[in-house]
Amino acid sequence: MKIYPITPSIKTCKKQQNKTEYKQNHTENMQNVTYFPNYNQNIVFGKNLSYNDFLVSMRRVYKNKSLKNVVLSTINDKNNFIGSGFSANAYDIPGISDYIIRIERNKFTPQNFINSTIREEKQNELAPNFGQYIATNGFGFYINKKVIGESHSLPDWSNAIQRIQSGEDIIHRDAKLFLNKIKNLSEFPQTSFDEIAKNINLLNKYTESEIDIINPNNLITNNNTKHIGIIDLWYKHIDNGSLEPYNGTDSLINLMLDPFIHSKVYNKLSNTDKDKLIEYSTLIINKALEAGKNTGLSRTKDNAMMIYKDFDTTRSKPFAVPAYKEFLEIYSDIL
Repeated sequence: MKIYPITPSIKTCKKQQNKTEYKQNHTENMQNVTYFPNYNQNIVFGKNLSYNDFLVSMRRVYKNKSLKNVVLSTINDKNNFIGSGFSANAYDIPGISDYIIRIERNKFTPQNFINSTIREEKQNELAPNFGQYIATNGFGFYINKKVIGESHSLPDWSNAIQRIQSGEDIIHRDAKLFLNKIKNLSEFPQTSFDEIAKNINLLNKYTESEIDIINPNNLITNNNTKHIGIIDLWYKHIDNGSLEPYNGTDSLINLMLDPFIHSKVYNKLSNTDKDKLIEYSTLIINKALEAGKNTGLSRTKDNAMMIYKDFDTTRSKPFAVPAYKEFLEIYSDIL
């Protein structure tokens, strides 16, 4: 089972193609044939963000500067750097509030970018804003919708995980930070959990995307509005032949509680703080499970295990699966 760390945002009309042809068209051609269901005026997710809207904003802020010059100057200024995942970096665009630049490190080069054509990605307006891309050049450059809020887990998470896999003991420095993040989220009201569960169901219905549950910083929390958002989507896994959605309650729980480091943090805390971590995490799990019941969101524990197994196939030794099993053991009474 292979993972495609791209950010598609629409439902395609390739249902009748075989799975191999479907996968090739998405990963090699970067082309999507779309259909748009009748627009329901009662469903509103804020602004309808699009490439055209982005270009209007660019012209207003940067006047006659070319888009490519703006992009290159933006990503070369360290002040614009937001953060990185296992495959990509993200950058704020000065003066542009609703969009970010996403660069896939192993695909993007300045020369390819200069010589390529930037193509619009049509959006399904019934899908929630989960940071989908609205334009790409097909060579590692994306313009994504921006999700407002703070990353949920440790800073530079992917680097921290790689160091932990190498045997470094770095968790002690961030254990308290992790605990505070969990405490903060546990205090969000049930309505916030219901909203994100409802939006994940819409993601399942109106897109061919799934949540990237590997990096918990793909969960974005807004402390002012109590809104919970998600960024950095993948194409749905299709290699195992399952039609069951990978986007579900357990996917959400895993982003919220980070099974990769959860037990490691627990072991670094004082006895009092260990109890607090269990208390706050249990609150989050119960609210997520309740949200699943309220919105009809499926449990996805088995599918999550498949993704973690896939993650481990590229590593020299198992990491994700043992960590997830430890996590499930801690909360076996409710999970």
